[in-house]
Amino acid sequence: MNIDRIETTLYRIPLPVPVQAASHGVMSEFDLVAVRVGTASGATGVGYTVLNAGHGVAAAAIVENVFKAKLLGEDSRRIEWLWQKLWRGHHYSGRGGLVSFALAAVDTALWDLRGRALGEPLWRLLGGYRPEVRAYAGNIDLNFPMEQLLDGVRRSLAAGYRSVKMRLGRPLLREDVERVAAVRALIGPDIELMTDANEAWRPDEAMRAFHALREFGLVWIEEPIRPDDFEGYARLRAQGGVPIAAGENLHTVAEFTALIAAGGVDFPEPDLTTCGGITPWMKVARLAEAHGLPVTSHGAHDVHVHLLAAVPNGAYLEVHGFGLDRFIAQRLELRDGMAIAPDRPGHGIEFDWKGMEIYRA
Repeated sequence: MNIDRIETTLYRIPLPVPVQAASHGVMSEFDLVAVRVGTASGATGVGYTVLNAGHGVAAAAIVENVFKAKLLGEDSRRIEWLWQKLWRGHHYSGRGGLVSFALAAVDTALWDLRGRALGEPLWRLLGGYRPEVRAYAGNIDLNFPMEQLLDGVRRSLAAGYRSVKMRLGRPLLREDVERVAAVRALIGPDIELMTDANEAWRPDEAMRAFHALREFGLVWIEEPIRPDDFEGYARLRAQGGVPIAAGENLHTVAEFTALIAAGGVDFPEPDLTTCGGITPWMKVARLAEAHGLPVTSHGAHDVHVHLLAAVPNGAYLEVHGFGLDRFIAQRLELRDGMAIAPDRPGHGIEFDWKGMEIYRA
């Protein structure tokens, strides 16, 4: 099972509908770095990471120009050892950021390769807790006017979701409160409602927003302030009156350790594409479990469904309309508000490489 080939490909993919978040404006396209790892036996695994448009070239260069030489000839089954080899070899210039993104694509490909070689889906290979994961629709956007916002909620409910998320961070807090009130009135008390501020506020602004939104029974407010203000998160959690989700912008297990130790989060939210892959994602999930916390996900729902299904504290799978579904042979299965982890070997994703070719960067 020694690695004898690594192929790295960069794609620039347009979003079906441009989206907006408070912290980074309108996004109309994104970069996807795909990595295929093969062995002499003919087995192949596929991994990918997702970045802002224009950033993928750097992550792809790290894989192709640095990681590749360190991986060729190595035993693909020694995933933890290979992860540590790449991480420690770039500790000085890495420890997060682009190294974590590049590692994510390689690590996911190695786990996919192992699952395919053994004929096991990742969720069973990684622990096999249960295949059903509570899913929420996460593509209801900040730039939508009120009626479009509500139409998106209606479509999510019609699709079978029993949990939906909307974005916060409008210029006036009053606007956020009005929009949340309208969504809550539409869905009633029994549908779960999450919100995402995307780092919209200073800590004092966040506290006012938390107090203004307490009455709406939110499952959480996500990323209310900058991601590394762990003390600020702890104050909000202690005094805000609404649970907090955070972690999509943390890139190391150490950062999650600091956030959890500070008492700053109710729902740790690691993203395998940003924190270095499946290997560190599972460590964050176990860390959360040890502290009595549920774990949720961000993006990449076709892979994250396996990870959440593998652990006993998996809480929610974010299903985001980022446009990859049109390139995947078998889309995520949803049933009565639950996402079902597939039984296909590995992560089970079969990309339409020919269809993606027109977006090759």
